[in-house]
Amino acid sequence: TSGGEGLVGVSYYGGPPASAAALPRLGTSITPNFEAILRLTPTLIVSEANASSRRRELEAIATTRLLPWLTLAEIAESTREIGRLTRSEAAADALAQKLLERLGVPEPASGPRVLLVLGEPGPDEIWFVRKNSLHGAALHAAGGRNAVDRDVVGPPRLSLEGLFAVDPDAILVLTRPRERSAGEQKRMLLARFEALRAVRAGRLGLVESDAAFSNGPRILSLVDALRSALKDVVSRP
Repeated sequence: TSGGEGLVGVSYYGGPPASAAALPRLGTSITPNFEAILRLTPTLIVSEANASSRRRELEAIATTRLLPWLTLAEIAESTREIGRLTRSEAAADALAQKLLERLGVPEPASGPRVLLVLGEPGPDEIWFVRKNSLHGAALHAAGGRNAVDRDVVGPPRLSLEGLFAVDPDAILVLTRPRERSAGEQKRMLLARFEALRAVRAGRLGLVESDAAFSNGPRILSLVDALRSALKDVVSRP
């Protein structure tokens, strides 16, 4: 924000409303575009708190607030904090409550054990959605159980040995529509692991959504996409 002018820029992955769609993209919490941020002369910078946050450099430009943004509880509370910082408490409280109501559901007692894959499967490891994350909550809301049934701290990676130990009932690859070809490539790479029950049963699918990598309100639309994909792969003989 800048001198009473409201929002002046968003992150590379931000999904602002249409009224803010023309705002400049200013990098990410890990790789902010310092020169572009400096040119906007903000009075407040809000970013995600993580091990790679660039607090010192951002503080040199303007007052900076780093907010936790991993679990549903953290995101709901950080949403409320943004409301307090921007004097829009009512709207922020309503959004936080909506997220909690839609995503704050317990993991199903039964249902497919699903591995949600993020990033391209490499020769030695698989990146996945952790249970204790916003996307993990979206999976629960869609009716699936996380195949990696534990909270994960640090990078969510599985070695090939770990992948076979988990042996999920279904595997879904998250991708955005404009990156469908990359998502298909990821799915094909996973299909080579024929010893996995998900591959043998043909329960290897692709989830296309603009909210595939969103950590904001758009995550709610991902729930519907996940539910549809789960219904499709689980119905396969």
